[in-house]
Amino acid sequence: MMASHESVEEVKELGIHTLPITIIHGVFGAGKSYLLAVVILFFVQLFEKSEALTVGNARPWKLLISSSTNVAVDRVLLGLLSLGFEKFVRVGSVRKIAKPVLPYSLHAGSENENEQLKELHALMKEDLTPVEKVCVRKSIEQHKLGTNKTLLKQVRVVGVTCAACPFPCMNDLKFPVAVLDECSQITEPASLLPIARFECEKLILVGDPKQLPPTIQGSDAAHENGLEQTLFDRLCLMGHKPVLLRTQYRCHPTISAIANDLFYEGNLMNGVSETERSPLLGWLPTLCFYNVKGLEQIERDNSFHNVAEAAFTLKLIQSLIASGIAGSMIGVITLYKSQMYKLCHLLSAVDFDHPDMKAVQVSTVDAFQGAEKEIIILSCVRTRQVGFIDSEKRMNVALTRGRRHLLIVGNLACLRKNRLWGRVIQHCEGREDGLQHASQYEPQLNHLLKDYFEKQAEEKQKKKSEKDKSKDNSYSQKDMI
Repeated sequence: MMASHESVEEVKELGIHTLPITIIHGVFGAGKSYLLAVVILFFVQLFEKSEALTVGNARPWKLLISSSTNVAVDRVLLGLLSLGFEKFVRVGSVRKIAKPVLPYSLHAGSENENEQLKELHALMKEDLTPVEKVCVRKSIEQHKLGTNKTLLKQVRVVGVTCAACPFPCMNDLKFPVAVLDECSQITEPASLLPIARFECEKLILVGDPKQLPPTIQGSDAAHENGLEQTLFDRLCLMGHKPVLLRTQYRCHPTISAIANDLFYEGNLMNGVSETERSPLLGWLPTLCFYNVKGLEQIERDNSFHNVAEAAFTLKLIQSLIASGIAGSMIGVITLYKSQMYKLCHLLSAVDFDHPDMKAVQVSTVDAFQGAEKEIIILSCVRTRQVGFIDSEKRMNVALTRGRRHLLIVGNLACLRKNRLWGRVIQHCEGREDGLQHASQYEPQLNHLLKDYFEKQAEEKQKKKSEKDKSKDNSYSQKDMI
């Protein structure tokens, strides 16, 4: 299905095709990837009309989609596929490209072609879904034929990360139009690479400066010298006014209200209703702060963990899965790597025989940017002082990943004193069942798990009895013979 007429009209209204630089500030869940897909289709139409009026063999107009991460590039290309557009090539490495995009990819890195083909065959042996296997198989065929290598010069749309722009297969290509997604997360030097290398004439930058900035490895001097400043920031400071996409289509309005109050000065609008984000379980609050009286502990690498919070979080996850929630719908965000490792260890070691436990995603805030889940459990860890967890950008990402439920696990006495976390807790207190004390809430979870284990034991016994009965019948028939 191609983009709707209304969507294309919206793109025209933004004036994207008339300005040399367009900056789009899209809030969380604003549908930035879909908009970019529509923008790209709009430009493809412009290219085709322009070339139809051009006499002679002019070089075909091309558009580049780039970002610092493979996930961001693939997200836009998946948006194009959902709109029925397949005339693109994705340049990159086999292991880092989304499976549905693999058939449209050209694996032209430092490895030779035989190595890339081996990688694709190795992928076929992994635990893939039937759809993913079809995608990999198609990619192998395309690779053998060399189809995408020929297409690279012919197609109008190419996707590549900033780091892969110097790949030899990209030599001699020119991209008059460049789109940089998640530009507020790309360092300025990395942003300049695709712009300078491919003689860009028209630039579209998309991002949210209120979310996490680029990760800068190294000393404090790197931060002091301004390496955290992005091209997005610089152009805004120079007077380029961003187009604001202020409607979010991800979170339950109660969840988005926190970010709207704390970070977006009341400018957010909701594109989804409470009914559309109704609770997955009757007993599960949309928004809740669970007060856990644990103790923070520091590791050698100055990262913190909290055993009591990890134990309560584990019990919460078990209770959700025991109630029929798929593990893939649950995301656990922690503000410290040490806590992430602690939780991952508990999840793998716990005696809870359910395959969905493996599907639960446990990550730091940085790793969760751009992702979303139906249920988010946020472990705050700190009990003595808040530390860096009151960074506005870090908090904004952490609080806006959940579509239906945001469950915050933390120390009430510590966090309430903080300016930002105090306001988060006020939002929770304003909801029915929005503030719970773990010590009082755990008996309810224990009862739920007790029922679950009893049912599991009954089913196990029932299956054993049926198996024994089947064996007895088999022996009886043999005796009769």
